Amino acid sequence: MAQYTTPAQVAQEATQTTNDLGGAVTLLGTFGSQSEPHALLKLRGGKTTAVSRGDTIAGQTVVAIEEGRVALARNGIARWLTMPAPNS
Repeated sequence: MAQYTTPAQVAQEATQTTNDLGGAVTLLGTFGSQSEPHALLKLRGGKTTAVSRGDTIAGQTVVAIEEGRVALARNGIARWLTMPAPNS
């Protein structure tokens, strides 16, 4: 397996916190097919995890995954978490 160096801009984006959900969860990316989408999330503390619809993460349920965004619900309220905008 080849190893690659992470570009500086990607590393910077992946380590920034967002205002979404109080910075507890950051969306790093979405992948997979439309019928079986997945999302890569970074949790507070730096742990990353791949999730799919129905998974529970940080007390929230993954209710939808679309390209570049994921919906997390708690107590019947869903909030969309989106990818950070690329730096121009």
